Amino acid sequence: MTTQPTQDANVPKSILVETRFGDIEFLWDKAIYMPVGLLGFTDQHVFGLANIPGKSLDQFKLYQSLTDADLSFIIAPYNPESGIYDAADLERAAKSLAIPEEDMAILLIVTVRPTGNDQGYAMSVNLQAPVIVNTTRQIAWQHIMPHDKYPVQHDI
Repeated sequence: MTTQPTQDANVPKSILVETRFGDIEFLWDKAIYMPVGLLGFTDQHVFGLANIPGKSLDQFKLYQSLTDADLSFIIAPYNPESGIYDAADLERAAKSLAIPEEDMAILLIVTVRPTGNDQGYAMSVNLQAPVIVNTTRQIAWQHIMPHDKYPVQHDI
């Protein structure tokens, strides 16, 4: 009688990535696969999602490439109760990506930019091109909304 091994002893279960927020461990079985990558980063296909250390940033997450430690994004999980996106637009996005709506999570890429005149920084999210994740299959796509009513820089 032969038995199949459940886990190859040579395959690591996790990866420790030196991020801009310190070392963070990502589990391979929780990785998010992006078949076509992100705009401008089409060669990056595997990402991890992690909490950012520090209480002041707890509403944000780190979207970290697991194959390039220098590539990461601060993201804000979309709250459907905010009503920023029209329900019909989200339904169309889910349908175009073949994601059941109950399995869809939306991640908004955050940009931090100087406001000028040494007045600090402003933060915005990209509503035009959210990352849409099939949470069951752990596959994601950066989806371009079909019209321009959603700005690339929506201040938060």
